[in-house]
This record gives sequence, C-alpha cells and structure tokens, in this order.
Amino acid sequence: MVIGCAALVAPARDTGVSPRGESRPFRWDADLLFAELEDEFARAVRGDEGQAIAAVEGLEREGGALLAGLDATPTAPAEALARLANVQFKLAVQGAARPELLPRVQAFLVRSRVETMRAAAGWPLDRPTHEALYRVVFGGRIALDEALVQAGVDALPPLLPIEDIPSAAPSITVEGVRVHSGDILLSRGGAPTSALIARGNDFANTFSHVALAHVDPETGEATVIESLIEAGSVLSSVEAYLEGKKHRILVMRLRPDHPALSEDPLLAHHAAEGILGRVRDEHIPYDFAMEWGDTTTAFCSEIVFHPYRELGVDLWSIRSAMSAPGLARWLGAMGVRELTTLVPSDVEYDPQVRAVAEWKDAPALMDFRLDNAIIDALLEEAERGTGLGYPWYALPAARGLKAYSVAYSALGGEPTIPDGMSAATALRVDALVSKIHPVLKADLATRAAAFREERGFEAPYWTLVALARASVAEHREELRPALSP
Repeated sequence: MVIGCAALVAPARDTGVSPRGESRPFRWDADLLFAELEDEFARAVRGDEGQAIAAVEGLEREGGALLAGLDATPTAPAEALARLANVQFKLAVQGAARPELLPRVQAFLVRSRVETMRAAAGWPLDRPTHEALYRVVFGGRIALDEALVQAGVDALPPLLPIEDIPSAAPSITVEGVRVHSGDILLSRGGAPTSALIARGNDFANTFSHVALAHVDPETGEATVIESLIEAGSVLSSVEAYLEGKKHRILVMRLRPDHPALSEDPLLAHHAAEGILGRVRDEHIPYDFAMEWGDTTTAFCSEIVFHPYRELGVDLWSIRSAMSAPGLARWLGAMGVRELTTLVPSDVEYDPQVRAVAEWKDAPALMDFRLDNAIIDALLEEAERGTGLGYPWYALPAARGLKAYSVAYSALGGEPTIPDGMSAATALRVDALVSKIHPVLKADLATRAAAFREERGFEAPYWTLVALARASVAEHREELRPALSP
C-alpha cells in the first residue's frame, strides 16, 4: 500500500511553456519517495505502537524545524517545503497503519498548512511559490484522504477546524462553523463534470466550484451567491446550498491583517452586498468561455472575483492554466476560450485568504477517488488525441432541443440545454456524463474491489489511475463514438 502515491495525482505530462510564460502541468517527480513509502507502510503495520509513536514524534520534530525557518525567508523555500510535503506523506503512512494516531497526524498537517500560508503572505507570487504551496496544502489533504481510506473513513470527524480567522462582518453559525458575510465557499460536486473541472488544469486539485456567502446584519439571514452551469447566477439559502451533492466544502476568509481591512473592516461584507444586489436586480448568464474579464457573463469564480476586485482586492493572485494540448482541445470543444483563467481551486493558494474549516462527506470518499482516477485516465487519453464525440445523426435533434430550450428560457422556464451552451457542446458533455463515465466507473469499482480482496487493503490512488487506464483500454471500442479517436 502506497499512501504517498496519492500525491501523484496529476497525469505525467509536461507540455512546456504557454501564454503566461511559465504555464505547464505540475509534476511531482517523486516516484522513488512513493515507492519507499510502500515499504514504510508494511513496516508500520508489522511494528508495535511504541515504534509508531516514535516515528511520529521524529517526523513532528523534523517538520517543526522546517516550519520554524519559514518566516526568515523572503521567497518560498522550495527545497524546505518539498521536504515538509514528504514529512506529511510519511506521517500519513503512520496514521494509515495506526488509526489511533490519525488525530495527531491531522493536527500536524493543519499546523503545516496554517504556518506555510501565513509565511506566504511575504513571498513573491510566482510559479515556484505556487508549486511550493501546492505541495504542502494539496499534498497534505490528499495524504490524509489516503490514510482515511486505509484506516476507515470514520476514523476522523467529518468537520476539520483549521484556523479561527477574526472578521468584523456579520455572521451566523452553520453546522458548527462561524460563517461571516464575504466568506468564500469552495466545494466539490459529485458529477463527472465536477471532477473534470477540478482535475483539468495545470494543478489538478480537489475543488470544482466556488461561491460567496452573505449574511444580513439585521435579520441574520444567510444567502449563498453562485453561478451554476445550468442556471447562471442564483441566490440560495444555506439549507439549499448544503442539500446539493457535495463531496466537501472549504470555508475561506480574507486574512485579518490584509491592508484593505485596515481601511474598511467590513470590506468582505460589502463585496458580498455588491454582488447580492446585482444578482437580485439582473440575471447574469453563465460564462462558458471562462473569459473572466467580461462582466456581462460569469462562471462561478467571477461571482467572487469581481466584487472583491471592485473594492481593491485582486484575488486569484496565483493562477494556473490549462496548458496541456489535449485538455485545451477538450475544453475548446466545450466552448472555453480563455485557458488562463480563474480556476476555482486556485484561490486556495492565494495568501490573501486563509482556510477556516473543511468538511468532507467521508462515506463518499471512495466515490471521490474513483471519479478523480477516471478523469485523470481520460485526460491522458486526451493527450494522445482522443476526444469526446457523438453520433452524427444526434446533432439535428440536439439543435432542435436547443431551439426549444432558448424559447422556453425566454418564457422563464429552465432550459434543457443551458443558456450559452451549444447543441454540440451539450452532446459532448452528455457523452462524458451519461455514456463514458458510468461504464468506466462500474468497471473501476469492480477492479478496485478485486484489488482489495486480493491484497487486503484499498488500492492507493496511483493504482486506481492504473486500473482506470485498464478500464479505458478494455472499453475503448464499446465507448465509441462518445470516446472518439
């Protein structure tokens, strides 16, 4: 079993430099480490509790020494943070082998995240900084997920408090978390398209969607402001927001020492008020092109980005792109025109904001990993020239449905094909959601169960990706033309 291999989550493709000068898919390049972790897990399982505690204590000391030096560096110390990420993976191995140590492991991972992001406020926001933060923040999360998979998804509470960030904005308590007006809500949905959004960029990640919270200071009523593919801009109650299928939610907040807050302590609330008023007054269509400079349409990130930017806070100061050629072709076929954009998950690495708490649907963790593995395998196929397709004879009917959807939407109804989505794009999305993904997921679940039966533990993530590749290869002919050469 290889806990650390969970970190090898981005397909191993490197396409060089793209429009912003340094855009390219991130690569862990740590195969040797991950292979070593397999042996460490086997030894930890065979060892006794005393040995495991000693190993954890040693790793805590090593990691603590690395954290202690962060504030003294004017730039991101790439080597030290890479070593810190390795410490996190090794701690996760011990937690996987000894579930009783998982709370202690989790506590150190939280400390690593908090202290690294605090130090990052003084670092230049360049590619090396992005990579360093990604290794620690994302690597820590995935390492902990893999430990939970082996130790049992109920080994830790579903709610993880991260940092208590003070705010002058009005607030309410939601499921044990104090949510302030202007808080940023990152989430991951359960649809295959959610996995594609999360994985389909240079820094394959966890989250696929972002929204903004507003709390009325007089009534205490909370509203979630977001933009959805099927509806464009919408306002939802907290209850309705939480009812949607989500694997996890991360609450983020402007850091308390942000210079803009010294001038306006309620800036975050005012940002939420601004976009709330606009969405109440007008409908903002969904931005399928992801052209974040155009405010007449908006995909989810723009609902957060523009109101903060209007008040002088330029979020997403660290941005990734979709630079892999195959991925660019897939997204272009779905209507995306801006390939260096506001990827929802990238706001997590912006040192202007901090994480408050994260909730995960622990029983859905296995589903989450299967979806990720399938998309990673399909994105590798995209780099080989494979595309999303449909039978030629389906297009005329889809165009008719699109015409009906436009008319129905004009009358106030919810269109079958969303406003702004073409008939051809709808067919490609349907190919992924209704044809390709169900076949591959059923097969991958069977393969993962067989692995568990044979080996006595859950398949680690990199094994799931290998199994997903095998599923694609076996069903390639069956899936044509949805998966087209």
